[in-house]
Amino acid sequence: MGPKFESTFGSAFAIIEEIERKGGEAFIVGGSVRDYLSGSEVGDIDIATSEPPKRIQEIFEKVIPVGIEHGTVLVRYDGESYEVTTYRTEKGYQDYRHPDEVTFVKDIKEDLARRDFTMNAIAMDRHGEIVDPYKGRQAIEKKEINAVGNPTERFQEDPLRMMRAVRFASQLNFSIESRTKLSILEQVDLLSYVSIERIAEETIKLYKGKGFKLGLKLITDLGLKPYLPQLNKIDLIRTIPYVSLQTWPEVIAYYTSAYSEAGVKEWVKEWKLSNRSKRNTEALLNGLQEYERNSKLTQWLLYNLPSYLYPSFSRLIRACINIDDHLLQKMEEEKFHLPIQARNDLAFQAKDLLLLYPDLKKGPWISETMEKVEYAVVTSEIPNEFEKIKEWVSKWNPPANS
Repeated sequence: MGPKFESTFGSAFAIIEEIERKGGEAFIVGGSVRDYLSGSEVGDIDIATSEPPKRIQEIFEKVIPVGIEHGTVLVRYDGESYEVTTYRTEKGYQDYRHPDEVTFVKDIKEDLARRDFTMNAIAMDRHGEIVDPYKGRQAIEKKEINAVGNPTERFQEDPLRMMRAVRFASQLNFSIESRTKLSILEQVDLLSYVSIERIAEETIKLYKGKGFKLGLKLITDLGLKPYLPQLNKIDLIRTIPYVSLQTWPEVIAYYTSAYSEAGVKEWVKEWKLSNRSKRNTEALLNGLQEYERNSKLTQWLLYNLPSYLYPSFSRLIRACINIDDHLLQKMEEEKFHLPIQARNDLAFQAKDLLLLYPDLKKGPWISETMEKVEYAVVTSEIPNEFEKIKEWVSKWNPPANS
């Protein structure tokens, strides 16, 4: 099959070969097969096997029982981790997510029958031979998303699959087949049974997709928008960003800057995001406001925005304004040439300020003064030299001791 084939799946094939040597059967399944057949970059490689978890634990030295009750273990092999799951069938989904009954089986085709979409219901052996009972390869060639079997049943098993269909459309730039699309329209209210955390994960993957514009249109056309907090109040078609956004802070900053009446706090609360996401969103918004005030990158913007947010900020600006692709490089270069990188780099510190005004009682005036010093140095109003800063500060009239 060629060196690329071997380099992509080599270690996984070694695991399969070892299982076969011990009398079992195994295949690579799911997204990695889909990505390989569609020419996309292959992500995590999952393996399905006829052998029960206990047998896999006997065959391999390093096995972690991550989901052993559902037949899944993690095999550590050649420095990498592979999920190995026993062929299974599933029955009953009272909670619209987890099967009420899991039965281990010996036929890979039975296992493939429980999967969501035909493009994900393909198995590949270690020789590159394909097992494709639902014409998933044909769906990939047609760039079409089809539910396995009856789409109504697939979405009732886990309504999140409706969001997954739209997310895959965005990631792969595929269309959704008419029966599958109709079933989403008819059952969209089942999304109310799905946790917002799971919906959030699919939503941000949609925004990352190369076909995110198609994804946002499908969100609207298929009636999914009411189940997306805050986004449900925005015309997603008229407000499409120029480039894809990769993180929730980018998405929230983009919409709250111009299209949303809600603040960052409301977005974070309703989507149940982390405090870190809240802080990052606020930092991006502050940077965006500084950029819009000055119509350019400023030293103060680059100084205050954490460097790890530079890629996010670059995408945010491009999403809003559609400027060139060299913004990130420019930011990193200009950050390097700032007079200081942090307040601790100032040649004049708070202790020096207190020595300059020994009769003043400590209070907010200290931090307020140091902020002015910091701003003046960062913006090159004064050089970062002790005597120059001291002289600059001495010209002021500090607040009287109250």
